[in-house]
Amino acid sequence: MRNWLVGIRCFPITICALLITPTLAMAQNTPLAITGTLLTPQEIIPNGTVVLQNGKILAAGAHVELPQGTTTVRTDGIIAPGLIDLHNHLTWNVFPRWKPIQEFGNRYDWQQKPVYNVLMDVPHSELVSEGLECEMERYAEVKAISEGETSVVGGMYAPCDQGLARNLDYDPEFGGGLGEIIYSVFPLTMSQFDVARAISVLNAKPRGSLLIHVGEGSPQDASAAREFPEVEERGLLKSGVSFIHGVALTPQNFAAMAKSGVGFIWSPRSNIELYGNTANVAAAQAANVVMALAPDWSPTGSDGLLGELNYASVWNQTQPTPPFTERELVMMATSNAAALVALQDFIGTLAANHVADLIVIRDTGKAHSKDAYWSLTHATPEDVELVMIGGVATYGNPELMRQISNNSPTETLKVCGSDKSISFASEKPEKHAFAETESMLDQALREMGRKLAPLAECGD
Repeated sequence: MRNWLVGIRCFPITICALLITPTLAMAQNTPLAITGTLLTPQEIIPNGTVVLQNGKILAAGAHVELPQGTTTVRTDGIIAPGLIDLHNHLTWNVFPRWKPIQEFGNRYDWQQKPVYNVLMDVPHSELVSEGLECEMERYAEVKAISEGETSVVGGMYAPCDQGLARNLDYDPEFGGGLGEIIYSVFPLTMSQFDVARAISVLNAKPRGSLLIHVGEGSPQDASAAREFPEVEERGLLKSGVSFIHGVALTPQNFAAMAKSGVGFIWSPRSNIELYGNTANVAAAQAANVVMALAPDWSPTGSDGLLGELNYASVWNQTQPTPPFTERELVMMATSNAAALVALQDFIGTLAANHVADLIVIRDTGKAHSKDAYWSLTHATPEDVELVMIGGVATYGNPELMRQISNNSPTETLKVCGSDKSISFASEKPEKHAFAETESMLDQALREMGRKLAPLAECGD
């Protein structure tokens, strides 16, 4: 669902390919060490240290040697990789939660309902026609960052790339020579040319990635169930492809995906609110399908990945045999997500030579005799103490932001009753204050009988 930036290969039916070129700006020139409890895919490291310089991680672990001149910032929090959201529709996140009064068979059902047109589709089109699409994306990126996300997929307007969250659809950060990323909401409408192009990207070296919505609907819905064989017939059951939603997928489908190297992106809250059920992730887990977790969009999903981690963890606890550990859920929002788009050498883990995308959250688990993975899967927006993107202190508690950003200008946000500071220094070109963005969007929405969604639901 995008129009794309100059330099991006663009195709019909909302497909875009990522070309990544090097730019690292405004990161720490002098070494910075941050201490706390480190979360890695393999282990929890109490009293650990992450050392950053020039936008990259120099070292991370229990015992690291600090370069001369290193500034050390001590936290009592949990330091984790920045969360990676591979499934979103950013500009739609200006809308408040939509609570359908019925469950739907598939995504085509609710898209044709008058209530959807009145509450979201027509207002969205009107906001865009008024030239507010960049304000919508700016608001959505701030919402994502406040939920611990450092990387996102699913913006709609590439010229609106704010330089805030890392837009994987068209981010120029990591250096040349990486595979392209294609994101398609309606893969069954792809032309033969588009399919051939996607297969070429998937066969390239380095390998590209294709993220597609498949089987979005009730497991009993024939239209949703029919999508898997149709996608297979188009030759898209290939390594580098990841299916999104997949509520209608069977254990046999997941086994075929695993055999072909196809990944899966799970969005449980939106699935359950729209279709009354979610994907058979136990079958996906048993088949060894690599899975990521993503919030879809805030109208029926979560405001961001912190909320979706919490929802997934609670859902997991309701299962007779929980398919996941808390550690596995954290991996689905970090290292697994990076692997699905072939960026595991750049983001998704606290490791040397990775980009310095990280978050610090308050450790609430100790009071519940829980570990640090549990603290992350149960964190709320108030618990986010710091978000760094490419080594830049972008968002967090005012005191911590002052320490790390050397008192560079920030704006204050009130998130669930807590003061947070956010830096817009990375935005190019510079824009007006965020409060003005909020005011413009809220006024335009009120003229259509709607109101601007809050940055966070705050337990509502």
